[in-house]
Amino acid sequence: MKSNTPGPNRLSRTAAKEVPHRSDERLFAAKTDVKKACEDLLHELRHSSAHAPMVADLTTAVNRVQQQLKEITPDEPKASSSVRDMAKEVQHLQVAETWVSATERVLTRLGTSATHEMKDGLLEAQDTVMWCVRAQHWDGELTAATKQLEKLVKEAEAQAARVG
Repeated sequence: MKSNTPGPNRLSRTAAKEVPHRSDERLFAAKTDVKKACEDLLHELRHSSAHAPMVADLTTAVNRVQQQLKEITPDEPKASSSVRDMAKEVQHLQVAETWVSATERVLTRLGTSATHEMKDGLLEAQDTVMWCVRAQHWDGELTAATKQLEKLVKEAEAQAARVG
């Protein structure tokens, strides 16, 4: 059944969102989520199978995000959107770490049975991903490079399964 009393209109809902303490709470909650994601990624990096220089580059990128996160205050304009962008950056770094580590594992698994072309393709794609991380090209270039690396790793995994 429909009630005859009108509910809150769009303007009142928008005004309710603009209550300062609520927006601050949302900002701090988002910052906490990004901090946790950074800590989780740093933990993954400590146990990563990637080479030490790659782990160092990824750690540097995570530390850079953490430093930027510390500098954001609620009185800055668009602070919450900056925090959301940082959350996306951390997600991109997590995906990059996953596939960089997977590359190392599949190369180890293949050993000498990897073709020269496959090995070069994997290493080149891995270097492209790491270049994007170092250059802070998170969204477009890193995503494309990671997708290419993922494709090559999956092909190498299939090859390793046939050989093994």
